[in-house]
Amino acid sequence: MGTWGSGPLDSDTAEDYLDELEEQSVSQRLTVVEKTFRSAIGAGGGSNSSVLPEEVMAAAAVVAANIPAGRALAWNEEHPSVTEWLAKPITPALASSAIQALEVTLPADGWFWRSWVDAGEREEAQAAIDSLRSVLRPVSEGEST
Repeated sequence: MGTWGSGPLDSDTAEDYLDELEEQSVSQRLTVVEKTFRSAIGAGGGSNSSVLPEEVMAAAAVVAANIPAGRALAWNEEHPSVTEWLAKPITPALASSAIQALEVTLPADGWFWRSWVDAGEREEAQAAIDSLRSVLRPVSEGEST
């Protein structure tokens, strides 16, 4: 797997996931994103998960991008229309699933965080995930955005 940055879309795995979504209809995208979150949550983030952390991060980024507050986050230039990929408004259940999937897939003491060689890049990755959560959390709590 190639990773070139600390953002949720900065890996070959995330790019492949986005390429798959880009070819889908709005309703099909929602189905794929929901399945990604369900698979991650169902596996509890364990090694038996069929979903990679990079896929969960990309799915969460797509959901966040479709929330008005998420438009300010940096998005992959390869997919400028990502902010229009899902029907609006994003439901609290979808935002909540995104947060839960991130939490089980990327626990604070998990291998993903230990895999970063450079502490600065690890901190940048953590900040990127925190930004996703900060966009998703109000929606998951039922606040309109």
